[in-house]
Order: sequence, then C-alpha cells, then structure tokens
Amino acid sequence: MAALDTGDEYVIFADRQTADSAAFPAGWRVVIGETTVAATTAAAADGRRSIRDVWTMRRVVALEPLDVMFFPAVYSYFPIGGRTPCLVTFHDVIAETLGHLVFHTRRSRWFWQLKSWLAVRRADCVLTVSQASKQGLIERFGLTDDRVRVVSEAPSDVFTPADRDSDEHRAALGRCGLEADERFLLYVGGISPHKNLSTLIEAFAKLVSDSDLGKLRLVLVGDYAGDVFRTCHQQLVDRARALGADDRVHFAGYVADDDLVHLYSAATAFVFPSYLEGFGLPAAEAMACGAPVVASDRGSLPEVLDGAGELFDPHDADALLACLRRVVGDVAVQDELRRRSLARAQHLSWERAARQLVDVLREVGGRTCG
Repeated sequence: MAALDTGDEYVIFADRQTADSAAFPAGWRVVIGETTVAATTAAAADGRRSIRDVWTMRRVVALEPLDVMFFPAVYSYFPIGGRTPCLVTFHDVIAETLGHLVFHTRRSRWFWQLKSWLAVRRADCVLTVSQASKQGLIERFGLTDDRVRVVSEAPSDVFTPADRDSDEHRAALGRCGLEADERFLLYVGGISPHKNLSTLIEAFAKLVSDSDLGKLRLVLVGDYAGDVFRTCHQQLVDRARALGADDRVHFAGYVADDDLVHLYSAATAFVFPSYLEGFGLPAAEAMACGAPVVASDRGSLPEVLDGAGELFDPHDADALLACLRRVVGDVAVQDELRRRSLARAQHLSWERAARQLVDVLREVGGRTCG
C-alpha cells in the first residue's frame, strides 16, 4: 500500500511491544499505545488482552480524526468508540470450526468467540482472503454476501526459484541439515494440531517403507519452540518414533525466508495437509519457487492451487500416501507440477491485493457497505 503512493494519509496504531521491534513504512505516522503485552502474545492459545491494554489502544485511536479504521487481523481487534467506519479482517474460520484443536481451555475459546462476535458486530465490512473463507464467515456469523469482501494474499517477492547449483544454495540447505542432492518432502507452517501433521507423518512412514526410495526425508519447518499458539511438537516426535520413522523426520524449527527459498526450490514435493486453511500462504510461496505441491482438498487450498497441485482428503492417510507415491515416484509428474506451480504463482500479486484493499477502505470510509 505504501508503494502505491495513492495520496492517502495512513496512521498506524501500534502496541508498545510491536513498535519497539517492527519496521514501518516511511511517511506513515505511528501512534503508540503504552501496553503491557504485545497483541500477538495476548492472542496466544491460552492468552487474552487485559482490559487496561484494550482501553489504552481505544484511547489513542479516539484522539485521531479517522475516515476509516482497519484491523488487518481479528486477533488484534479491540472495540473503538464513536461512529468511525470499521473494517476487520478474518483470515479464516479455523478457531470457529476447529476450536477443539486450537484452544487449550474452554475459557480461552469463550474469550475468542466473544471478541469475534464483537468484531463482526462493529465492522461495517468484513475482509477475508479467499472465497472459501468468505463462505465460512457467512455460514458461521450469518453475514450477508455483500458485507464480506475478498482480498487475496500473495507470496513475497523473495520467493523465486533458487539456483540449485550455487554455493549459496548448498550453504542454505546445510544450515537446515540437508545435503545438496538429498531428496526430501517439505512442510512449512505452524506445528499445531489443526495442521494435521500426524497424518502426514503416518503417510510418510508408509512411503519410506518402500525400499526403492533411498534416503527420502520429511522436513517440517515451523517455530515449535517460540510459537505462542498451540503446539503439538512432542506428540509428533513421539508419533514418528512409534512408526519407526524418527530418523527420517526432521523438525527444522524456524527458518528465515532467505533460506526457506532454497528449501522450497530443492524439495521433491511440498506437502500441506491442513484440515482447514484460510488462504495457505506457504503453498503460494512453494509455487512461486517452483515446488511440486501436494495439498489438502479442504478450505481455501483448492482455490489457491487452482489446478496446480495434487489434492487429497486430509482425513485419509492412504489418500495422501497415494498422492505422494504418484509424485515422488515419477520425475515427469514432478516436472509438470513445477511448471503448473510457477504458472499459478504469476496470478498472485501483493500489488493487486493492495489496490483492492485501498478501494475497499475508500468505500467503507465513504459509506458503509451491506
């Protein structure tokens, strides 16, 4: 949005913890609320925002003469006063649909549900990132079609096919514990129950029992140590060990984008087995790097892939196994999926998303929709 240079004035409201670590666009005014806990921490699976912090943010917003207030994610939502038009983004309905896999306690789930309903009630328009998520929001919250707008996401420009013959490529793989010529399946995302990684590990264990697959490995990228959201890392470690595949399942932890590009580019296939996704940004990143993609057929993933990858039922480990055998065992299939990935990624653009968002903000700021 900053790069578009539309002539609009933007004010960013940041909690103190975010302001101390984040980089903001040049020319955008930043107003800081002196909070006690960062919004991301408060949104943890067992966390919630304090009343004090909510009122702190509410006060700093009340002092600004805004045309429209935009919340980029519902987890950062807090009630604002007055009649300022409001746009709130719900990236998905995972918490509403799979709450038993997201929250540790009923109390945490109740607080989330309360905040979500307050946000929907206050919002003049609800924004989301896929048609699948839009339909989920309409069904879960009883919204009319014209109250929900879709602005798609896209991979960062850093995600392009890497030079697999370069020293940089070999070094990046080495930092992730991989050899340059090693075959591996890759997952990127949260190490959380709703990501369905147990089914992936089960299918992988069956796959590598085939003697002709050499030293195929499964690399799971995700910050299981520092993630504030619910994790199932230890259960997955135990599952891999029970299946006799622990020597081939590698938990890489957090991997920076500059190295992640090389993992996507080198992967025999990128596998995304989630029970539900609002968009599925790692799948878009993988496609932008030319990785063959195997993904769940639920939520937004069929929409995001749009024919570029192999789809399977996330509740069926044998269906996933069949997909993996078809892709891993045939170089021609891999090459075709790489071609489709790169072609599909060309249709995903953050510039287009930014223009769409500016249009929605101007509309909501000028008149309410719905």
